[in-house]
Amino acid sequence: MKKKVLALIVAAGMLMAIFGGCSGGSGSGDQNDDVGSNYPNKPIQIIVPVPAGGDTDYNARVLAEYVSKYIGQPVVVTNVEGGGTVTGMQQILDGNPDGYSLVVNGTDVFVPNMLGNTEVTLDSFKTAGISLIDNTTVLAVHKDSGFTQLPELVEASKANPQGLEYGMKIGATNNICGIAMGTQWGAEFKNVDVGNNAAKMTALLAKQTDVININYSLAKDYFTTGEFVPLVLLGSEKNQALPELPLAEDFGMENLDYSKFFWLGMHPETPDEIVKIFSDALKKACEDPEYIEKMEANYLTVKFMEPQEAHQFALNFYEETMLPFKEDFVNQ
Repeated sequence: MKKKVLALIVAAGMLMAIFGGCSGGSGSGDQNDDVGSNYPNKPIQIIVPVPAGGDTDYNARVLAEYVSKYIGQPVVVTNVEGGGTVTGMQQILDGNPDGYSLVVNGTDVFVPNMLGNTEVTLDSFKTAGISLIDNTTVLAVHKDSGFTQLPELVEASKANPQGLEYGMKIGATNNICGIAMGTQWGAEFKNVDVGNNAAKMTALLAKQTDVININYSLAKDYFTTGEFVPLVLLGSEKNQALPELPLAEDFGMENLDYSKFFWLGMHPETPDEIVKIFSDALKKACEDPEYIEKMEANYLTVKFMEPQEAHQFALNFYEETMLPFKEDFVNQ
């Protein structure tokens, strides 16, 4: 009799394991609720898909400090460079959909796909939110150039086509900016690949290039000393922290918006409960006065957007400021 009872208990246990396993494999709501209730119980990683030392890297590290404060676990930053940010993004897609790894990006999330180098783009991810807008991109010249206003520079380029060099990086967003200046302003710059932001500043300082697209916060020391002259803010609206910077429309020209946004994405199968927990911590970080003060010291605007709003904002930015120049960008 005892053997029969034991056999029934074992059989029942086997059936529960079989059916329980099937239920868990389907990604049921109950399982996701359990996952969400335990999240996070270990450190969270933010992948920065570019080298250390730049503005994206710095902004990610500051943000990680404050998200950690509100999510209750350490948030660490890892640089995974390569492929024009594709390598870092792909690492998220190849990982687990558990919310413990995110990638931070901006307009560069679209560029490799525009060039046909990957199928990965914004829609490959589940957006966790946007925390920051960097409306500090300027067109800058050396103080010895003699240019003090945007129209002077553009007219000089028209008078001497290909005679003035626009230093940029092929395959980057500032490359698209060079194309847009030609299309929208009629500028006749010679677009030359001089490298990343650090290389662009070095080239302009040495007067080896004539004009660059650069974030004011990155080159603020040169602007402070007067070595660099900012001619125009490449945005769609004024930056209240830099009220003296004119927009293109102030000269009767069309605004070109090459500001940046700080977007965070997760694996597309990450449960919504986990995305919400992280997004809520992100929102609290964006409301922290210390975080706001640190960002505003670099003229940046803290602006939290919840996942759906952030996703749509990024798509709209792409469609309005990047997509119109895709053909010229790809075929240059």
